[in-house]
Amino acid sequence: MHMRGASVTFLVILCMLMMPYNGIHVTEAASGIVHQGPTQHVMFFLGEADSSKTGYLSPASSAKNQLYEIELENAGVDKQRVAQFESAIGAAGVMPSGTWEFRIDYRVEGGSTGGANFTAEIEIGNEKFTGSQGGNGGLPFQPGREGTFVIDVSVDEMSVSRGDTIRVTTFMNGGIIWSNPDDNSKALIMWGGPDSDSGLYLNAPLVEIEMYEPNPNGDIVYLPIRLHSTHATDLADMQEMKANIGGVIIDDVPFISTTTTGVEIVYPWTVPAGTNSGTFTLNFTLTPQEGVQIQAQIEHQIEFGDSDGDGGGWNFGSEPARTGGSTLDYTLDLRQSGDRLERTSTLDIDGAVTVWMRWGLDNIGNDTLDSTSWWREISGGQSSLIDSEIQDGEISDAEIQVLENHLISSPQNLADFLDRGLALDSTAVLGATPFDIEGAIDVDIDLRDSYDIKSSPLQIRIQTATILEGNEITMIESFVRSQSQTYWTGVTLDAHLSTNPTQGIAGVYGDGIDYSYLRYGISENVHVSFGEDDRNDDFRVTITPAGSITDAPLVGLILLIVGMALTFMLIFKVTKNRMRIPVNIWLVVMGSVVSLLYIYGIQMNLLFGAEGGTFIMGLLIVFASPKKNSIEFSDVPDRDIPIIDCPKCNQANPVPSNTRPLRLKCGGCGRTLLIE
Repeated sequence: MHMRGASVTFLVILCMLMMPYNGIHVTEAASGIVHQGPTQHVMFFLGEADSSKTGYLSPASSAKNQLYEIELENAGVDKQRVAQFESAIGAAGVMPSGTWEFRIDYRVEGGSTGGANFTAEIEIGNEKFTGSQGGNGGLPFQPGREGTFVIDVSVDEMSVSRGDTIRVTTFMNGGIIWSNPDDNSKALIMWGGPDSDSGLYLNAPLVEIEMYEPNPNGDIVYLPIRLHSTHATDLADMQEMKANIGGVIIDDVPFISTTTTGVEIVYPWTVPAGTNSGTFTLNFTLTPQEGVQIQAQIEHQIEFGDSDGDGGGWNFGSEPARTGGSTLDYTLDLRQSGDRLERTSTLDIDGAVTVWMRWGLDNIGNDTLDSTSWWREISGGQSSLIDSEIQDGEISDAEIQVLENHLISSPQNLADFLDRGLALDSTAVLGATPFDIEGAIDVDIDLRDSYDIKSSPLQIRIQTATILEGNEITMIESFVRSQSQTYWTGVTLDAHLSTNPTQGIAGVYGDGIDYSYLRYGISENVHVSFGEDDRNDDFRVTITPAGSITDAPLVGLILLIVGMALTFMLIFKVTKNRMRIPVNIWLVVMGSVVSLLYIYGIQMNLLFGAEGGTFIMGLLIVFASPKKNSIEFSDVPDRDIPIIDCPKCNQANPVPSNTRPLRLKCGGCGRTLLIE
């Protein structure tokens, strides 16, 4: 028995050694901090950087949303700074010795080859580590070549603290040496794009994960997790993290708020009906970049039914972050009315931004808000609220009214809310700067019957108007602001513009996006749209209002119908003695073509020209068509018909009667023939 027990123990240990390490840290306490230790990861190069400007670094691949590139100057100095990036160590701990990699993308243009020598320098506190590539021959640059060059940098073991500065600088030594350079010979380095590999590949502490005791509330259990890291905001992205309890993924959107050491993430778990109290394992996974997965798990003893279940939700200790991931469905409806362009923007929002808005509505009048909080802008609204409505965990209609009144009181207030609060371009959403908005503003905030502070969809509806002028006006353009921290992870657009029957559009122009332009007789319509999969953050669609009444859809339609009717009448009149089949085909085809061109928004002056061309071409077809006989053979009974030739034009004319003498009109030249 003793040998058998030893064998079993040996097999268990052997199996454990054969299992791959998956980075999961487990704690059985009710709460505890998981020290991740050094993590192999990439700090991506982001932001504007050159010989005088310093960019920044982030471990989140989702932060790579803008491509930067600079040309390497052919300066012959011994050591020339090319680019510099600066950030902070994510978490405290021991950074092991090893080799880090400085990687940056490059591209070579022109018809010449060349070479250059580069040095990468890494500073951490007072320590400095360097490496170089290229040697005496230089890093080879060949025409049309692109790729990533790598500089290895050896670093020593050292203790680091969260927030310690890390600075990465690359230098070019001696400039680029070109062989037979031409005017187009140049080399560029690139970083920051979604597909870029540029960054510092390192092994250093990145994050500590602290998992707290659960908070049951009715049929919802709130599971708080804290990320302690200077990069916590970047790491806490809904697309890059997930949690499961009891082996089932939590689908509810987590609440995210900032803390003094990072962020707090609270997963609301809706308990399945019939679930009994007991021990549940919570697993949390961060995947900030491809190939890097950080996991932690904890066992919770959860007793259901001990909370009051009042639906108050989670009580945030600080203002929720807006960067956890949100979706925005933007619907835009524009209508021309006289000299005004009326604009209705509908923003359907879900995710972290909705938590921030709901929390802010419940904190109107809270005089303890941080000085950087946008919600302090409307703290004066507390005079219309009673104390029990402020920070009571539930939003009241009075709090919604305070925000709506603040937004409609001034176009500047509304623009500020869109710009700073929602990270949207207010000019794009409102169609003008605050000073160009005409008349009253209407704002309606709809919480969709859910007044709790949680990630539940809401809708903001904004109505504004601007004066229409003859110049080109912007229908819709990029409306998501460029930002280092991403608020909107999913964006859709559905924009419509329609005119009235007596107002038209002289032209539509789209830059960076497709559009449809249709004319229906009573209005002209422009449609622009994209979905989450084909999201576009750099586009513009402009329209030019018509300057002539003939460009109006109804007026133009009437003129075209009148013109086509006259064309048909005149053509049929001159084809009295000609074959009509060729010209009939022409008129039907061209009538259909002109109708389609009208529907698809071709300029009216071109349509009028096409209509005139149809008439002229119809006349040419008429004169080229053969003449028809004065009496059709189909009109004569089926029998042998005597024929008489015209002595003038040789036209064969049937003789329909035996009466003599008989006068008969020639079907060719019209001369009267006498048959005796």
